[in-house]
Formats: sequence, structure tokens, C-alpha cells
Amino acid sequence: MKNVIITADSPCDLPKDIVEKRDIKIIPLSILLGASSYKDGMDINPGDIYKYCSENKDMPKTAAVPPSDYYDVFSKYTSEGCEVVHIGLSSGISSSFSNAKMVAEEFSGVYCIDSKSLCMGMGLLVLKACDFRDKKWDAKKIAKNVESLVPKVRTTFVINSMEYLYKGGRCSALTKFGANVLGIKPSIAVNSEGKLDVAKKYRGKSELVYRQYIDDCLENASKIDKSRIVFANSGQILSSVSSYARGVFEAKGKWGEIIEADAGCVISSHCGPKTVAVFYILK
Repeated sequence: MKNVIITADSPCDLPKDIVEKRDIKIIPLSILLGASSYKDGMDINPGDIYKYCSENKDMPKTAAVPPSDYYDVFSKYTSEGCEVVHIGLSSGISSSFSNAKMVAEEFSGVYCIDSKSLCMGMGLLVLKACDFRDKKWDAKKIAKNVESLVPKVRTTFVINSMEYLYKGGRCSALTKFGANVLGIKPSIAVNSEGKLDVAKKYRGKSELVYRQYIDDCLENASKIDKSRIVFANSGQILSSVSSYARGVFEAKGKWGEIIEADAGCVISSHCGPKTVAVFYILK
């Protein structure tokens, strides 16, 4: 049986220690700050982005992985006699997946999965692929089973400010104005098409909103796959918020793994600081 290589776009935002331990190959998107381009997670971090935005009054942009980068990765591993399972950033958000899919058609044994998600929603699928690989499944079987989990992933997050989404062209001026005037902190969900929708609107002080959001996410904990759950944030969050999340998780059952993750540059570029998120897969 051929060795299976698991690859993923960088917005999966898996912690580096997990990436190394599970032998995951990360393919970075690009972050554009003015005329300069950086590789997500390699030569820039969210703190750099926030500093740039504050000093230049300009918003970052992101660029999809070009076909040539996918070609380099897929050709390397297939030439070594391996199969590849690639989990991509939602096609409803980025053209990266269509680029990967197009390139994969040039190779035998390369399977691309549209996560229809982002951040650790993707990351959970990547980890499931690793679980299946560890069972010695072949790439085709891994891809089929991961694809069956895509509709079960729940990806939501609460944004502290609409500024980044608005200036990045992902919400209207009217929506931003209304949120600011009313003190609304929206919960954003990734829908079945892999696009972003407002799921709920919270009001109040940030920390209280975060706690209410976490409680809401775990309201139906009995329906969640208990193998893993994730709490993530985009920086500048009080440690008490992550402690609260862990406490709620632990009160709701025994988990195989509770992961705390930092949102990477792509997610932070669109959501800004003080964004919190909970990710899980339904049974």
C-alpha cells in the first residue's frame, strides 16, 4: 500500500506542534500588505497585520494559492510513490480549492476535498484524515470518509468589530453602521455552501458576549462528536475567556482532545483582533 500524505491550505490554522506530530504538509496562502507579499504562517503573524493596519490605516488583502504551488507539492509526493489527500479552504471563500482541484487532475492518486469551512473547521477535517491514515486506509477511502464529514462540521465565530470585514469588502456599510450604533457583536457561521452568514447578534461587553456565545455553542453538546473540540481566537483576548471555554467544555462531557488554537493570518486579516471561535463536528 502506498504512503498517504495529508496536505492542507494554511487557513486550517492547526497549531504547529500538532502539524509536526501528525506530519501534515501545509500549503500557504499569501498576505498582501501594501506592495509587499508574505506567506501565511511562514514570514508574517497576526500581530504584524494589526500593527500594519494601525500604522497605515490600510487593510490587508489575501491571495489564493497559485496552481504552480500545488503542482510543486503534488508532483513531489506522487513522484516519491505516495498518494495525497488535500483538504482545501472553502471554495465559497477562496479560489484556492479550484486551483488545487485543477492541478490534481494531472496526477493519479491525488484527492482534493472542499472543506466548505475555514480555520479549525478545516483543521478538524485534516485531523480526521490523519486518524484515517493512521488506520492504514488508502487515499481514496480517506477522502470519501472525510467528504462525508464536511456537512457535519460546525464553524462559528464572534467578531468584536465589523471594521475588518467591512473594509475587506465582506459586509455592507449599512451593516457596519447598524452594528456599531447598536453595539452589536455578530456571530458569523459558515453555511452549507461554504460562505459566511450572520447566525446571531449579541450585545453587551465583549467578555460577557464571548461567554454567552460559548454557552450557546455547547447547548446541544450531546449531539457533538466528543473526539475533539476547538476554541480559537485571533489575539488580544483575555486568558479568562479561554479558561471559561475550557471549563464549559469539560462540564459538557469527556473529550478525546480539547484544542486551543490561534487564528492565522488569513482569518485575522478578515476578522481582526478579539475574535473568538468554537469548532466541532456533529455525530
